[in-house]
Amino acid sequence: MQVVVGPFTRQGIEDRLGPDLPAGVEIALLYYVGKLRSGRGAPKFPSFLQNAEIEEPVAEVELNVGAEVEELLSNEAERQHTTVDRLAAHSVLIYLAELDRLESEGRAASN
Repeated sequence: MQVVVGPFTRQGIEDRLGPDLPAGVEIALLYYVGKLRSGRGAPKFPSFLQNAEIEEPVAEVELNVGAEVEELLSNEAERQHTTVDRLAAHSVLIYLAELDRLESEGRAASN
């Protein structure tokens, strides 16, 4: 599966997860898929971004997530009226926000 990554998404991955861009995107996508499979759902792609310009791509990332995950992501992108690339970027931002939330909670608990 190939996913195009824009500069904002790439910067977020590199800042929080390190320089291995494919690994960062894959972790985020699998986290998102886990939320979808849990029945609790995952945050939806924002409707106000449906017609927004796409960031200039800076990298095309090859992922080995398996046919089942690819199909699930493709179906979810279609259901949400977006592309797999946009859904992938969305999943990265959700994952990074979750990391920030957990980190903040950890700091608050230690104070």
